[in-house]
Amino acid sequence: MNLARHCELCDNQTVSLKDGTTCILTNKKPEFNKTCSKIDLREKFEQKLKEVNIHYEQVKKTKIASYVNFGIFLFIGLFVMFGGYYLGKYALDGGVISTVPFIIMGVGFLILPMAFGPLNRYRQDINAAKNKKDKVDEVLNLYNIDYTIDLKFGKEIHGTQEVYADLKVKGLR
Repeated sequence: MNLARHCELCDNQTVSLKDGTTCILTNKKPEFNKTCSKIDLREKFEQKLKEVNIHYEQVKKTKIASYVNFGIFLFIGLFVMFGGYYLGKYALDGGVISTVPFIIMGVGFLILPMAFGPLNRYRQDINAAKNKKDKVDEVLNLYNIDYTIDLKFGKEIHGTQEVYADLKVKGLR
C-alpha cells in the first residue's frame, strides 16, 4: 500500500515540490509498516472524507440521466439510419445506392457518439470516484475506523450546489 495515502488524511502531513510528502513530527518521508502510530486524524481527515463521499454521490446522481440520454440518442441515431435506408429502398425506388440515403444514414451514424459519449463518461467518473472512496476506506479499515455520512444536497445555483454533510466517526482515537 502507498504510505502517502495515510498521510493524505493526517494533519501532520506537509507537502513540498522538493521533498514530496513528509511528516511534520519527524521531518522524514513516511516510514511505518502497516499503520502510523503518530497519525492525527482531525480536520484534514474529515475534509477528505466528506469530499470523497460527496463526489461519489454526485456522480451516482447522474446515472439515470446518462442512461436516458443513451437511450434517446441511440433511438434517434438508429431511427435516422433506418429512415435513410428505407427512403432509398422504397421511396426513391432506386435502391440504397443513392447519395441522399447515404447522407441521411451518415447523419444517423454521427448521432451515435452523442449516445455513447455521456454513458462512457459516466462509467469512467463512477469508477474513478469509487476507486478514490475505496482507497480512503481501505486506510480507515487499517485503523479500525468506521463512519457514517448523511448527505443532503441543496439547491444548485449557477452550477454550484450546496451540500450538507453530517459525518459520524466511530473508532477514532
